[in-house]
Amino acid sequence: MNNRGFTLVELLVGTVVVSILGIALVRMMLSDTRFVSRQEAMVSARQTARGTLNAMDVELRMISDGGLSTARPDSVRAHIPYAFGVACQSTGADRIIAALVPPDSLLYATAVVGGMAHQQTDGSYDAVDGVSVGNSSNFSACAADSIFVVPGGRLVQISGITGPLPDPGRILYLYQDVTYRFSNSTEIPGRLALWRKSGTAAYEEVAAPFDTSSGFRCLVGTGLQPTTCPPAGGVDSVRGLELRLVGASEHAPRGSDNPSTFELIARLPFLNKVN
Repeated sequence: MNNRGFTLVELLVGTVVVSILGIALVRMMLSDTRFVSRQEAMVSARQTARGTLNAMDVELRMISDGGLSTARPDSVRAHIPYAFGVACQSTGADRIIAALVPPDSLLYATAVVGGMAHQQTDGSYDAVDGVSVGNSSNFSACAADSIFVVPGGRLVQISGITGPLPDPGRILYLYQDVTYRFSNSTEIPGRLALWRKSGTAAYEEVAAPFDTSSGFRCLVGTGLQPTTCPPAGGVDSVRGLELRLVGASEHAPRGSDNPSTFELIARLPFLNKVN
């Protein structure tokens, strides 16, 4: 059995080898940690952008005749339909009964009534702001013209209509005035958020944070060319919106001084012809 002790050189070599292995292990752990941190930051930024697009896409694609009210690089405002139906007989100088097809129950319950738009003889829609809507039991006003409420539908009275009343049988829809804008976040101070407002209700923070390069562009012409909002022809010339949603992570990933970002650009065409 060899009982000789380690020499000083052997001890030094062993110490160096252990140190090298330790440094390599630490570097590998740091690299893995940074990779995971970058991945988590990118996923967070991607979810912010994609989740926001899913929410906005449904509403903004429904903008109809003259429905776009305001278009700026940081905000848009428009009439967004939330219930469709058919006009029945009038019950006064400024009111009608209408039979609505089954609406989305949650959307209908949370909508803030902005107005009503009814179809004209040329196929366009005339918007009337400031109406009020209430439930009705006056089924005879519709039955007289062979209009009936389908299962799941609603019978309502629409009051406060200015101008000519729609003839029985005319298609109509109820809309709410919805505003989207990019502004400072309250949930994440110092960062940018997307806000939504319906009618006169308070703004609600939809998602955050976003990079400051996020915003809106207007699509004009038959080729839907993107241009700065509002375009030279005014909002009536807009045929769609380009959304630039640049989601950002809340914190900078390890090894970086800036938050991760994910850019999502989507073009949403809609019908916005002049009445």
